Parts: sequence; structure tokens; C-alpha cells
Amino acid sequence: MSTEQTQVVNAPRPRLKFIDMARSFAILLMIEGHFTGAALSDAYRKDEYLLYSLWHNLHGLTSPLFFTVTGLIFVYLLSGNTSGGYLSNTRVTKGFNRVRQLLFWGYFIQFNLWSFSKSIYYESEFHMDWFYAFHVLQSISFGILFLLLIFGIYKLINKGALYWYYLIGGLTMMFIYAHMKYYINVQQDLIAAGTIAEPQYWPAWAPKIIQNMFYGPYSDFSFVRYSGYTILGGMLGSIIKTYEHKTREWWFGAVFIAIALILNFGTQSALHWMDKYTVATGLTDHGVLELTTTTIARLGQVIGLIGILIYVDKHFNVKSGLFLKIGQNTLPIYVVHVIILYGGVLGFGLKPLLFDRDLHPWIAVSISATFMILFAIMVKYIEPLEEIYDKVLDKISLKRLLFKSKKA
Repeated sequence: MSTEQTQVVNAPRPRLKFIDMARSFAILLMIEGHFTGAALSDAYRKDEYLLYSLWHNLHGLTSPLFFTVTGLIFVYLLSGNTSGGYLSNTRVTKGFNRVRQLLFWGYFIQFNLWSFSKSIYYESEFHMDWFYAFHVLQSISFGILFLLLIFGIYKLINKGALYWYYLIGGLTMMFIYAHMKYYINVQQDLIAAGTIAEPQYWPAWAPKIIQNMFYGPYSDFSFVRYSGYTILGGMLGSIIKTYEHKTREWWFGAVFIAIALILNFGTQSALHWMDKYTVATGLTDHGVLELTTTTIARLGQVIGLIGILIYVDKHFNVKSGLFLKIGQNTLPIYVVHVIILYGGVLGFGLKPLLFDRDLHPWIAVSISATFMILFAIMVKYIEPLEEIYDKVLDKISLKRLLFKSKKA
């Protein structure tokens, strides 16, 4: 091989900035949606208002985008090194540490110090129900755990492409979610009919902290519902890594957009057709698969957005500036926004102290824009802030207790 050929082979590939753009877009959409949603008055939450209808539809894309992009980025980095042993892959060990970190922060920011202090002062019972909630960070941690387990199965079998394993895993989770959603709908129908007074959470034998992971009183982000996005996002990450050298060809983004259109406009008919066969074979009750229509359509919208960003990356010179840096710091942004807006840890936040779905749309939008700017400033100076954070954790020994030190 000539020197010129060697240089071409060893030349570093350009960074796929559309991945970072997707992550930045996801976290900014989350900030905007949460602050606007917390402030906007109920009087304006009507579909007859076109702007609200558009905002509400866009807001519904936030969680699917966030979870899918998480899986995409994680597996894109993970599949960069598939040689060698499972645990010898640094991305695997980092992944398990990330799972532990997300679980810690997920439950930690749900602790209510104000209520805890009042219970001590008044010698009253401290209720832990909300602390046991299964929310975004916990659900993401489970999604990453599934990505790691599926990667382990792939390494064990050592046959076929990695993305097929994630496709099977994601569809399996969607199938499980369809059954869970059917069970939830039955419970709601029984309550509406007056047959039962309250839902029968599942698993019935489990404590609330476990029920919330599946279907409990505080399980809006049940891993059964959202891990499918993360796993199928992992499939996308594996595909992008496998065909990385093709990402700048015109057809690559077109394939993403075409799949998005198919999933958006063809999902319900396909699931309705599939339902007939699953009912006939006894796999499902009538209409179970069709319950995932919106879920799969949302996945299609995420894939379509990624396809658009592929073209943006291809045709525009997107610089690695503050916008992309925002997407690289999603965890601190999420934790801080929960503390500020919802009163995580402290027990008091902007909602409901200053607003609680009672403000004019323009004021709500202004509040969202203000905090998007403030979080951008926070990210710009994230390095000195992280130094302060590390020193505080070191002093109270939390860093060594919860996470591996940087020297390890």
C-alpha cells in the first residue's frame, strides 16, 4: 500500500454534526416545552387556537426525540469498537456507570427537602410516594441498560449486524408496551363504568417503587413505554456508524425521510392488518397492536427530523459552537431545570410559586426564551462550574461513593 493510500485510510473522518444537532434540538425543545407548559394558562389550551395546536403537537415530540437520540448517540459511540471482549470495551463500562449515575440523579432530584423538614418540625409522617416516581432519567437509564444487554447478546452470538439485534429488541419492547397500554385502557374503562374504584397497578404484588417502573401511580415515564425509542435509536446509531462513509451522499438522508413518511402515514393501516393475524393466533386481543400507532408515528417524525439534519450538515457549514455544546451537556441542563422549575431536591420552584398554568401566551413564551438563554450561558461556562461541582462532591465524599473518580 502506498503512502498516499495509507494516509487516506488513516485520515480521521469528519464529525457527524447532525448527531450533535439532534441532541441540542432535543434538550432545547425540552426546556421550551416544560417552561411554556408550566406557565401557559389553561384558558389558551384549546385546539381552536392554531398556535397552541402546533405547539402542543411539537411538544409531544420532545420525549420521543430525547429518548431516540440518546440511544442513537450511545450506540454510535459503542459500535465504534466491537472488537475484543465485552467488558474490555470502555464504552460498556462507561455505559454501566452512566446507568448508575442517571438512576441516582433521577431519584435524588425527586427528594423534597422542604416537606422532609416540615415533617421533622411538626413530627408528622413524611410521604415518599412522589420520591418513588419513575421519571425521565430513570427511564433513560433503563433504556441504556437494555442497549448494553443487547450489545452483550450480539457479542455472545457473534453473527449478523448489530442493528438487527436492536431492531428486534425495539420491536419486542413495542409489543410489550402494546399489551401494557391495553391493560391500562381496560383499567380506565372499569373505573369509568364504576366496576372498580381505583386502577389495579402492575405488578400487583410489587411495592410502589417497582410498580412505577411498569404501571403505577407515578409512572408517566415507564420504561415499558419509552425504552422502545431508546433501543430503536440504538438501531439508528448502529446503521449510521456502519454506513458512516455514505452519510454525505444524497440518498442517505432521503432514506430517513422516506421511512419517516411511511411510518407516519402507513403505520395504522399496517398495524390494523397485523392485528387480524395476532388475534387469530392468540398472541393479542383485538386492537392491541394498533394502540402503538402514535408511538411509531412519533418515531417516524424523529427519523424524519434526523434526515433533515443530515441534509443541513451536508449543505451548510455548521460550526462546533455553543449550539452543539448544549447538546453535549444534557444531564446538567436537565437536573438544573428540574430544580429551578419544579423544585427538585429543595421542594420549591418557579412552579407553583410564581406561575402555575396561569399566564398569557406571550409571557409564557418570554419565560421559556429567557431560560433557554440562561441555560446557554450556563453551558458556555460549564467547565468552571463543573470544577466547583467536583470540589463540593469531593468535600462531602459523594463523588467517591457514587461514581468512579477521574483517576480510576
